This record gives sequence, structure tokens and C-alpha cells, in this order.
Amino acid sequence: MVLVVLAAIDSYLGNRINVPWPLLAADAVLGGALIGANRWFGARTWARWLIAAAPAISTAAAGPAALVVAREASGRRWRAVLPVCGVFTAALAANLHNPWTPMQPIEPRWVELLLVTAAVAALTAAAAYRGARVDLIRVLRERALDAEREQRFRMEKTRTEERNRIAREMHDVLAHRLTLISLNASTLTYRSDLAAADRDALAGEILANTRQSLAEVRGILSDLRSQDGEDEAAERPQPTFEELGQLFEDNRRAGVQLEVRDEVSGCLPAPPNTGRHAYRIVQEALTNARKHGAPGPVKVRIAPEGPNRILIEVRNRLGPVTVGAGREDAGVPRDGVGLVGLTERAAICGGSLHWSDAGDEFELRVRLPWTP
Repeated sequence: MVLVVLAAIDSYLGNRINVPWPLLAADAVLGGALIGANRWFGARTWARWLIAAAPAISTAAAGPAALVVAREASGRRWRAVLPVCGVFTAALAANLHNPWTPMQPIEPRWVELLLVTAAVAALTAAAAYRGARVDLIRVLRERALDAEREQRFRMEKTRTEERNRIAREMHDVLAHRLTLISLNASTLTYRSDLAAADRDALAGEILANTRQSLAEVRGILSDLRSQDGEDEAAERPQPTFEELGQLFEDNRRAGVQLEVRDEVSGCLPAPPNTGRHAYRIVQEALTNARKHGAPGPVKVRIAPEGPNRILIEVRNRLGPVTVGAGREDAGVPRDGVGLVGLTERAAICGGSLHWSDAGDEFELRVRLPWTP
């Protein structure tokens, strides 16, 4: 448009351009109208052909036509781009030979056609490169956003898993000892005929379990406060399979009638991971038996099952209400997450857990891998 305006001024001054300035002014107005209506024309398929052909009669229309070609080329849909480029090239070549154009034709004719074709090709290539770069930036931005969303999701998942791990650990550790404390305190409350030595022994058990519970709570809370909680948890001594004997003795001292049949201890060194989970599973099973079972013996069987697995069975009599109904014993409410935590523990180390409460007996069967 600037070129047309300057040509109009040159024509008015009577210099080298002999086109009447009103005609040049009309050409500039047409170019301005096409630019102003570019958005409206861009929404119609037929309009691109009209604008691409407009330079054949209007020099100022070359600008809007170049925008149309660039927009088409940026999408790199070559079946649609090449015909539009051909129309635009022909229109530019025809414009040079109009009597009202301010441009002068180039001789010979093949050089003129070559230069026009090269100009249109350069415009098309530049627009295609720009479109490809825009698409690449958009893809990279989307990938960055997806990676950021995925990172947030992983962080939330890791945080949730860590909360579940800590909750499971607190449940497995504290439920056992607090149940022992509750049973011993109940004995002190209701057994007024106990001798002084027995009362002192029960009080000592309550004190020892209370101190141990506080120490374990303190250890778990230190994990929460520390940035290296997992490392500290790994350094802290974990229960092993060999400590099951002490666990059974603690339960017997608390008044639980235990019948233990251990066919595994002393045969082979227990794998550390399996031994820790086996200890926690048996601990939670005995806690559930005390909380939800009827008075009577609790039968524990630990036996090899094949060369690389062990079987843990815990049986006890059911109380007056079935396990599925979710009963509560006096002073010991059921939280309903014990079996869920046991199932997760067994799955973590590659084992399985099944339980049933058919008849008047509850049975827990756990299979764990036993590979050094």
C-alpha cells in the first residue's frame, strides 16, 4: 500500500510513473479493504482463491494475497497450498503487464516468471517453517504441561502411599501393644482377688508396653519430621522372624491361650523382608484374636509350603457376632482396617492372604515367599 501511495504521488508530480493517481488511489483503497476484511475472508474457503487472484488487477492486493498464501502454507497441507501458490504466481506475473500498474515488466519473460516463482516459493517456505516452529513450540509446551501434571500426580501418589505406609505401620505397631495394655488394665480392674505379686507383674507389663508404645510412636513421628524419613526408618532395627518367640511369650503373659506349632524357625535363615512382614502379620492376627475373638485358645501354625514359600495359619473362636458384622468388644472398638492392612502387607512382599469365618471359628491363612 505504501508503494501504491508513493506511485500515486510520483504520478501526480508527473515523473516516471504515468498511471493516473485516482486509479492508483483506488488500487490502494482496494488493498486496504482486503486487509480490513481479511478475517472475514479467512473464514470462507472460496475467498482464498478470490484474494490469491486479486493481484492480477490490483497491485495493492498482493499484500492480502501474500497473507493468504502464508496462512495456507503455515498449515503445510500441500494439496491445498500448491494450487493457491500457482494462482498467486500467475496473478503477480499478469499484474506486471497491466497498463495501470506502477510496476514495469521484466524482460525477457522467462526471467520475470522465474523471479516471481522464486519470490512465491520463498514466501511459502518461510511460512511453512514458521508454521512448523509454532507447532513444535505448541507440542513442547503441551509436553511440558503434561510432564508437570504427571510430576504433580506422582508426588501426590507418593505422598498418599507414604501416608498409608505410616498409617499401616502405626496400626500394626500400636494396636498390638495398646490391646495388651487394655487387657492387663482390665485384669487389674476386675480381678480384686489377685495377689500383690501378680498385681505388680501386671503393672510392670503395662509400664513396659506403654514405654515401648511411646518409643515406637516417637520413631514414627521422627520419620514425619525428617526429610530423610525413609533412610532413618531403614536404619532403625526392624522386627525379625526370630522375634516371634518373644511375641508369643508377651501374649501368653497377657493371658492369651496360645497353641503354637512352628515348623520353620531354626531351619533356614529367614529373609529380612519376609521375616519383618511375617512378624507384623502374626502380631496383627493375635491382636484381632484378642479384640474380636471369643475366650479360648488361639492356634498358630507356621509351616513350609514347597521349597520357596511358607504358610502361616491363625485360628481362633468367633465372638457372639460374626466378623463381617463388625462387632465391638468392651472397651476395645474395632477400626475395620486390620485385614486390609494385612492384605497389603502380604501383597507387598509377593504373598497372598485369605480369611474365612465359617462356623464358629475364624481362620487366617497367609502365604509368603521364603527365598534367601
